[in-house]
Amino acid sequence: MNAENHWSDTKVKPPEHRQRASSPEAESAGSTVSPGAREVALVFGTRLGVYGFGIVGQSLLAYLLLPAGRGEYAVCIAFGSVLGVISALSAANGGQYFAVAGQINLSRCLCAATGIGLVGGIVAAVAATPLIHSNLAFFQKADSNSFQLALLLVPLISVSYVAELQLAGLRRFAPLARILLLQSFTIVAGVMVLVWTFNQGVDGAILALIAGYVIKLICSLWDLRKACGLRFEMPCASEFRRIFGYGLRYHLAQVGNEIEPRVGVFVLGALAGRADIGLFAAASTIMLRLGFLPSSVAVVLFPRVAKDSKASMAAVGHSLRLVCLATAGAVVAFLAICEPVIRVLLSEAFVPAVPLLWIMAPGIVAYAGSNIFVAYFTGSDRPGVCSSALWMGLVANVATCLLLYPTLGVSSVAWGITVGLAARAVFLAFMFHRATGLSLQSLWLPRRNDATYLWKSLQVALSRKR
Repeated sequence: MNAENHWSDTKVKPPEHRQRASSPEAESAGSTVSPGAREVALVFGTRLGVYGFGIVGQSLLAYLLLPAGRGEYAVCIAFGSVLGVISALSAANGGQYFAVAGQINLSRCLCAATGIGLVGGIVAAVAATPLIHSNLAFFQKADSNSFQLALLLVPLISVSYVAELQLAGLRRFAPLARILLLQSFTIVAGVMVLVWTFNQGVDGAILALIAGYVIKLICSLWDLRKACGLRFEMPCASEFRRIFGYGLRYHLAQVGNEIEPRVGVFVLGALAGRADIGLFAAASTIMLRLGFLPSSVAVVLFPRVAKDSKASMAAVGHSLRLVCLATAGAVVAFLAICEPVIRVLLSEAFVPAVPLLWIMAPGIVAYAGSNIFVAYFTGSDRPGVCSSALWMGLVANVATCLLLYPTLGVSSVAWGITVGLAARAVFLAFMFHRATGLSLQSLWLPRRNDATYLWKSLQVALSRKR
């Protein structure tokens, strides 16, 4: 199949042409909202559902594993997840970009990215096995069998991510929503069966996560095959090089993005005990999940920027103001009730994690704005800016942790997250203004239609249409 024939062989219909529900309320809401707002509402509703399942899963892990077991689970998952991202060389992002831009067809993009991720994941898992049995302090924080089980995540995460990004790039948001919700349900059900019923502890929790990724991969490939004409088609050498090259340019950003929320786990894995790791892991997981709104908007914004970066400038500014304001409101509301919520959701043993939530709060708001800038730079074929920003934030994060740990202990890693996320956001904002020439006022000053956009998007999210 020739690259220029990509869009002619796909069966995906634009979102605005999909069948509408007969609900009067839905028709009323949908008739006054742009397709972009409807897509944001759909992705937001999905992420909200995933967040709900995630909270249930975190609650189960907290009650069943307690802080020490939660710490063991955290170091194993951090090890498997980061290794999976490093070994994939961000080929998934390269495949998504060229498929969305219409320069290489879907089948070839997915085949190239999957091959890179699969081979890299297997090689990395084999190469990392000796580390598990070494005397490094990090690998003493959990049983070696648990670390070995986590190695199954390495190729699985990278390959499933390839299919997920293609669905998002093709704006298949409705089926992707169902797949992500099914994945989250599978993980929670797996924890209930393996950890609660059969008392498999940390290993059971890891197996539940593996099952979730397997379900996501199978369902994603099935939908791409059925609705988008996916088939096995090898890319030519030049197409492979373009996908591989884009991935390498974005890879530092992707690796930094994966390490950044887990850097505290790695630092504590070398310096602290399992209980401290468990407290921080639970607190950071809950706070970072409040970023599901900016990530929802960024998912929808990316294909629009990739199509025409100049025409999407207004949408970038609109999205930035919306997500920063909404995320700040959500963070403030959560902090007001966080202590009783932690007591109920995670048990009394995790109450010492409450101060960590307050420390991380400003960083979460900075993270919201960063997501929008990342969507713009990756969509406009400038992923190197994201790489620089991610690693600048990561260095600031690690430096803060190491500098403050002797005095503040586990609180230092929470400060590290806030300092790192703030540094990344400031750099991305500076580069955005430099690249576009937009004034601070035109980008950041709230406008009346921001509130209108938010309200109508919520109407769609709550209507029976979705």
